[in-house]
Amino acid sequence: MPEEVTRSEIDEILFNALRTIFAFEREKVFVFDLTYGEIYLLQFLRRRSNAPMSEIATEMHIPISTATRLIDRLEKRNLLSRRKCDNDRRKMLVTLKEDGKNLVGQVEDHTYDIIINNLKKFSNQEILCFIDTASKLKEILLTK
Repeated sequence: MPEEVTRSEIDEILFNALRTIFAFEREKVFVFDLTYGEIYLLQFLRRRSNAPMSEIATEMHIPISTATRLIDRLEKRNLLSRRKCDNDRRKMLVTLKEDGKNLVGQVEDHTYDIIINNLKKFSNQEILCFIDTASKLKEILLTK
């Protein structure tokens, strides 16, 4: 790591990034009347198709009981459904319904439009640098 970057600079950069992401996500929560966890779950299910309850809880780092309440709320809004697994009747699979697919599409369109619009302010080199860094965030930020 370059010696000229201090601990306090890293702390400030990360705090400002967190503040910005928090504000960005809060706007989606307001616009789409969903919690952040609900948005994340819908996006996860769009990529995963049928997911067992236990996998959802693991993915979201929440207890099964919390995942159940989250799924209950989204099921009442007709955004997803659950059914018993054909191979293992003890396992519940959660599936995105058509209304859920439409809503997650709207959320992702909203996100895409904002990002694309804001990227117009930057040079191609800056955009490529952003994309490169964003694609490596998992490696940069995760502890495991």
